[in-house]
Amino acid sequence: MRLPLGSDEMLVAYLDNELSEAQRNVLESRLIEDDALAQRLALLERSNLPFKKAFEPLLQMAPIERLQQTLYPNTHQTPAVSRRHLIAAAVSFLALGVMGDRVMIYLTQPEDNWRELVAQYMALYTPETLAETPSNQSMDAQLRTAGEQLGLVLSSSSLSLPGAVLKNARTLAYDDQQIAQITWLDEIHGPMALCITKNTGRGMQKKNEQRLGMNIVYWASANHQFMVIGHGSEEQVSQVAERLQSTIRA
Repeated sequence: MRLPLGSDEMLVAYLDNELSEAQRNVLESRLIEDDALAQRLALLERSNLPFKKAFEPLLQMAPIERLQQTLYPNTHQTPAVSRRHLIAAAVSFLALGVMGDRVMIYLTQPEDNWRELVAQYMALYTPETLAETPSNQSMDAQLRTAGEQLGLVLSSSSLSLPGAVLKNARTLAYDDQQIAQITWLDEIHGPMALCITKNTGRGMQKKNEQRLGMNIVYWASANHQFMVIGHGSEEQVSQVAERLQSTIRA
């Protein structure tokens, strides 16, 4: 099984004891020298996200042969799907876009766990996850689709952020609610996201909190709930939230 050195797939295979002795030696040498890679491995190892239950519907719809060739190009046998395989697959779905511009994630946890789930999911993102930048035409189409589904006007100009590159806009599903997830790659702080869903209650002023080493700012209008999450400082993430709050139009 040939996997890119340091990739999520290789880390997953390492944790599941699926690497050859030579591959393990090479990776372990790299882990000694690369603190970021070691932290990534630790995150995958301790993750307790309910991916099997959450992703079973998605896996049933997924193009298995294509995923097989992408993740395991040199074998004709489908490996057993472990919890950690699902973690790597979750990242791969977004990075590769194998489901097109619409990725459905079915989460069944209570509403009060929503921000924690988003934080755990975002903790799996690396700059490599968002390495590809779509064309202007593709980006505009993604934003238009997400905006129409939530009754918002979303455009590249309204979502432009200093020092960050707009990467994608996805439509997710949580507890029968549609969620727009818009991601950027900040040149200093790495992956950052804005999540939007409809709101049927009252508006709410901005609030701040920290989860898994990331800062979160969330607020609500009469019609929508918003959440910005990233690795920047509380001040930086708050500034991003203020900018987006002033530029996004219902």
